[in-house]
Amino acid sequence: MLDTLIRQATVFDGIDPQPQKLTVGIQDGKIVHLGGDLTNAARQVVTAPGRFLCPGFIDTHASTGLGYMLPRAGDNKLFQGVTTEICGNCGTSSGPIGPLLVETMESLSESIGFDFTWRSLGQWLEQVEAYGLPFNVGTFVGHSTLRAGWCEDHQQVDSRDIDAMCNRLDEACASGGLGLSTGLVYAPGSFATTEEIIRLAKVAKSHQGIYVSHIRDERQDLEASIEETLRIGREADLPILVSHLKAAEKPNWGKIPQVIAMIEEARRQGLTINFEVYPYTAVSTKLRTFIPKAALAGGIEAMVERLQSDTWRQQSIDWLLGRGTDFAAMMMITESFAGSRGRDIASLARERRQEPAATVVDLLLADPDAWIVYHCIDEDDMDAAILWPDAIVCSDSWSHPINAPNQFGDPHPRTFGAFTRFLERYSLSQQRLPFGEAIRKITALPAQWLGLEDRGRIALGHWADLTLLNPEEVREKATFTDPRQYSEGTEKVWVNGTLMLDQGMILQGKPGQVLRRAQR
Repeated sequence: MLDTLIRQATVFDGIDPQPQKLTVGIQDGKIVHLGGDLTNAARQVVTAPGRFLCPGFIDTHASTGLGYMLPRAGDNKLFQGVTTEICGNCGTSSGPIGPLLVETMESLSESIGFDFTWRSLGQWLEQVEAYGLPFNVGTFVGHSTLRAGWCEDHQQVDSRDIDAMCNRLDEACASGGLGLSTGLVYAPGSFATTEEIIRLAKVAKSHQGIYVSHIRDERQDLEASIEETLRIGREADLPILVSHLKAAEKPNWGKIPQVIAMIEEARRQGLTINFEVYPYTAVSTKLRTFIPKAALAGGIEAMVERLQSDTWRQQSIDWLLGRGTDFAAMMMITESFAGSRGRDIASLARERRQEPAATVVDLLLADPDAWIVYHCIDEDDMDAAILWPDAIVCSDSWSHPINAPNQFGDPHPRTFGAFTRFLERYSLSQQRLPFGEAIRKITALPAQWLGLEDRGRIALGHWADLTLLNPEEVREKATFTDPRQYSEGTEKVWVNGTLMLDQGMILQGKPGQVLRRAQR
């Protein structure tokens, strides 16, 4: 007697672009039958004519994972069909936590609402595992987390600081970290030299990990930043994943085909490299990433002190103007000023009768953690990246429950709709990708890249991470003005054989597993 039998669905296995009519049987969390029909051979039988059965989606780019210990964590992802999430991206992870970072974590635990009791990455993995997970979770080790925890002077890191980071990275990878992530556009990671990153990447290499990077610049210096990433991959001799590839701001539009050509040439030369991308022409980030990185040296308090001086204020204004920033396309998603949430910075500046660049400085003085959505990506560039055969599609969003007690402004709609939007836009509606190819980009391809040998496919012996879709109903509901809306069309989701989403209802259960490096 099987646990579950899924009959009459159209099955996309994650590899073969052509679907098959197969009956799928689940027992003890794994796929044990794949073939002809069986009847009355399972405790639960799902008959699903007209439905698409796919491997559960793998989101390679989530945030730190600090929301996993909240009730209904991951509901926004389950409604999209996600069964595995990889966090610790852009240089920030939940561990290891160095002594210089403890105060910040204590503040976050109070504002978000989680129990902060760990220091090492291994301890954090054990804590979320004990709490229970709605889906599978793996994590990279964040370079900025290492720097913030162990380096007192972010601009003058010496060999002892780098040794300390290497030792902590070694311990974190040994306890399950999947590799090293950097956010080289964000302080304190932005102050690192290429040589520092190479030393750390070699530690990740020693654990068969990978290097994933929000590269140093996605604008004017995009090509140079890709070259730096290629150098790191070559000298550290490990696989590279470029985070959420984009060419931001109008002067840089049209660069993506050239960048893809650079990546293809590196592949021909033997480098293992890939990139991920999300299906939106808007980014979501902290406003402070738009001022000179030197203003961020020493942390947030130092930044505020600098911006209060006439010299730094003017330097920041000049920097913003020199970048060609489109302030009308930059929308506030936090209430940094009274009434600022949902407003673009150009209109706020008109209301305040000042230059928009000056408004940015004032917003940062009022709220150094201000968040924005910035519409700055060309649609043709986005399409070129997504339609590249080996591109991995991700969300670049965290699993913060829709009804979490503490919210931090409005999220980017990708938080609730990235995977649904991708399938709806590129396959089901515009038919620019065969559905089987689209499914590969969010299942078997990321599983292969991450070394998850028994996930990402519908195959005998694989874990039963499965998503059942109604192709006629798949649609994104989230918008920039109303982002907290669940996607539609995902009828059922199984995580390790346990039904977690059923006809619009999140079910009780925490069947997710922590995916440690040794389990890949």
